Amino acid sequence: MSFLARIFSSKPSPATFDGGSASRDQLTLTEAQLKQRAAVQKMRRGVADVSVSRQRLDLQAVDLQKAMNDLAAQAQASEAGGDWAAAQTAMNRHLIMGEQLADLISQRDALAEQETMLMGALTQLQARVSGFNVTAETLKAAHTAAGADHAIAQALNELEER
Repeated sequence: MSFLARIFSSKPSPATFDGGSASRDQLTLTEAQLKQRAAVQKMRRGVADVSVSRQRLDLQAVDLQKAMNDLAAQAQASEAGGDWAAAQTAMNRHLIMGEQLADLISQRDALAEQETMLMGALTQLQARVSGFNVTAETLKAAHTAAGADHAIAQALNELEER
């Protein structure tokens, strides 16, 4: 057997790659990529849910602020008209709404902080998945190259036998 034939006669192990003969405890590269893609999609949905919740709180805060402005105007009109009881009632309601607005703003700020944290985690996850995909493609290319090397070795063996 010639030197080149011996070099190329080694066969790559199909279980290491996506040959489908991996054990049940091991994921194939394709299965791992699918699971990672699903994890990224799930993370994106989570970020979107938090973002939508934060935006809803923003809208509620705007509506509450408008209602507070209306109550303040109502209190001024009642006071100008001499209706002190109505003015006092409007101011009390204004005060209660102010507390509710402060609560809404703190909830919105907490959601904004959570959204920022999730966006950072999503970015890291996407980078890890991207790195894994590069590694997987490299392994697949190496497997294909090993298969080509094996085919060349077989062709060389056939030529030597003739």
